[in-house]
Amino acid sequence: MRKPWLGLAVLMAGLLASGCAPLVVGGAAAVVADEVVEQDKGGDGLF
Repeated sequence: MRKPWLGLAVLMAGLLASGCAPLVVGGAAAVVADEVVEQDKGGDGLF
C-alpha cells in the first residue's frame, strides 16, 4: 500500500517543480543581468 502513495507523491512533486522552473530560471537571469550592468556601468544596476 505504501508504494502507490510514494509514486503519486513523486509524480506530484515533479509536476509542481516543472511548473516553478520558469520562475527560477527567470529570476536567475534577472540577477545575472543586474550584475552585468553593475560591472559595466557602475551604480546600482537595473534594480
